[in-house]
This record gives sequence, C-alpha cells and structure tokens, in this order.
Amino acid sequence: MPIPTSRDYDDLRIRVERWLDRHHPGVEVGALAAPEGSGYSSETVLFDASYVVDGSPEHRSYVARLEPEPGDVPVFPSYDLELQYRCMTAVREHSAVPVPVAPWFEPDPEPLGSPFFIMERIDGRVPSDNPPYTFEGWLFDAPAAERREIQRSFFRILADIHRIDVSTADLGFLDRPDFGHTALDQELGYQQWFYDWVRDGVEYPVIEAMFDWLDDNRPDPGNRRVLSWGDSRIGNVMWRGTEPVAVLDWEMAALGEPEADVAWQLHIHRFFTWVAGVLGIPPLDGLFERADAVADYETASGLRLRDVDYYEVLAGLRFGIISIRVKMREIAVGNDTQPDTADGLCMTAPLLYGMLDGSYFDGATFT
Repeated sequence: MPIPTSRDYDDLRIRVERWLDRHHPGVEVGALAAPEGSGYSSETVLFDASYVVDGSPEHRSYVARLEPEPGDVPVFPSYDLELQYRCMTAVREHSAVPVPVAPWFEPDPEPLGSPFFIMERIDGRVPSDNPPYTFEGWLFDAPAAERREIQRSFFRILADIHRIDVSTADLGFLDRPDFGHTALDQELGYQQWFYDWVRDGVEYPVIEAMFDWLDDNRPDPGNRRVLSWGDSRIGNVMWRGTEPVAVLDWEMAALGEPEADVAWQLHIHRFFTWVAGVLGIPPLDGLFERADAVADYETASGLRLRDVDYYEVLAGLRFGIISIRVKMREIAVGNDTQPDTADGLCMTAPLLYGMLDGSYFDGATFT
C-alpha cells in the first residue's frame, strides 16, 4: 500500500494541471493515483496528461515526487528533491543506467505545497515492498534461475552506477563535510544526526549498541568514493522480464564506498526473508544468497569487496533507525500499537542483536 497522506488528490490534480499549463497550455490532467506495493518515504503520484503540440494531440503518463506533508509523520527530517533530480540527471548523462527522463523540477513549494519533480512514467514490474516480494508476487513465483539472472542484472546496474566518475559528473553536491571527512565518517555522522532527530530524547538500546560496535570495529579507511545509490535494492528497479528498465528512488544518495550499496541490498533482502520466515514461508532460492551476491557484484564491477560484514552492520543500523520512524508513523495513523519497550519500536531489533553477537552471519534464524 502507498504511504499515508493527508493530501486531497482532487485539489492536487487541479494544482498539477494549473502548473503544467505553463509548459503545455490547455493541458488536461486525469485523476491522480498512488502506486501500490512500494514507497515508504517520498510521496509518489501517478497521472496522465493530454495536450496539443504543434497541432497534434499528445497523451503522456507522468510520475510526480513530492515531500510528504509534515503532519503525515515523514520518515526523514528533510527531503532534498533537487538532490534526487540532479542525481537522476547525472546518472542519465554519464552512464547507460536506465533512469527515467525527468523534464521538470520545481523548487518553489507554492504550486503544490512542496518542491517537486516530474518524471516520464515507464511501464514495468516492481518487486513489492508491501507485502514483501518474499511473500508472494511475480518474483516469488519466478523460477530460481530467473531470480538469479535478475540478481546478476541488478549488480550490473550497481556496478555501472559505481563506475561514474564523481568528479567529471559534477556530483560534489553529494559531499557532506559537516558530518565528517571520509565517506564512512560522513555516513556515521549523518546517521547519528538522523537518529538524534528520530529518537527525540529516547534511548534505543539496540541502536546505541550498534553505534558502539561500528565505532569499535571501523575498517581501515578506503579511498573508493563512488556515487552511492543509497537505497540500492531490487524494489527500486522496474523490470521487464529479467531486464531493468528504470532505476528509481535517489533520496538516500551520497558519496560512499561501493560496499555500502551491496550490503544494503543484502540486509533488506535478509529482513524480508526473516519476516517471511516468521510466517513459515521458506526463503527464495537463487536470490541474494550472500556468497553468490558478492561474487556477482565483483564480476560485474571488477572490484574486490572489502569488509562486507561491517557494511552490512552499517546497513542494519540505517534500516533499524528508519524502521523506528516507520513504526512511529504506523502508530500515529492507527495501524499499530505502542510497544512496551523502546526496542519494540525497532522492527529489526532481533536481526540487529544477531549482528552484535555474530549469529546473524552464521545463518541463524530469529523470532
């Protein structure tokens, strides 16, 4: 299901039409809809538009990305729509990665209530987040060999993103010097800032322990600073068969080590597999089995990954903090109840404690 929203879609349609009329006078915008099955953060709106170009009628399908309304308990403290737009533009211009064309970015919040950008809509299938693709759906039903080819295709995409020269692609806007010097320093500094905003004075023992572990076990500094997609996972890719046709959701992009993106996909898949296992659903063969996944990325990129376990713990920290905020939102809208302990708000706590005691990496299951 889509993220909760308090926006009036009838009113928003009129405002979209009024804004788009600047570019295509006489445009007519159809009913707005939210995509099903994906999306936890930015608000995504689908719509069709009809207009006339040089005397010929045109009918186009678009996707708008907006900041969530403050009252809808947004996941992140701020949403840099311009950063997302600039990332997509850079990736499209400096690689063959299939990124949707985004013809418009509007920094002024007045027209729609927040800054926004509009992309051309692409047809394809997306592995669902809700319910997770490990429960049901086209990927769940696919043969193991097809799932393995999707995995290889995913890592080829990731390798192509990481090949982009961050200096010639003018990606300096992703640097975060206020949070630290190295890519890892910046990520840990940002996560501490994000956690402080989420927790609002409450201490979450599992998250505090994760920060301590990450500080105590820092690897030697690397020098491979790449464009890190940030939310690097198959649920942010549209597929036709085993071929990717659109790479989406750049709101967590940064300059980082390549291991961080690989580890994020591994951890998100492990989380979805764990949730399915609680319900008695067996894991999906041929999809993100750890050794195969690392080998597929190394083959696609020509890079040797280092300290993958460390970066998967970092992924666990990142997703754990996000999961607290998502749980807060579910409670706020009446879809969940307040747990008895602070750690009860962290949906991934059993996995994180498994990381801390090492059992996570030994293939243990958790309840």
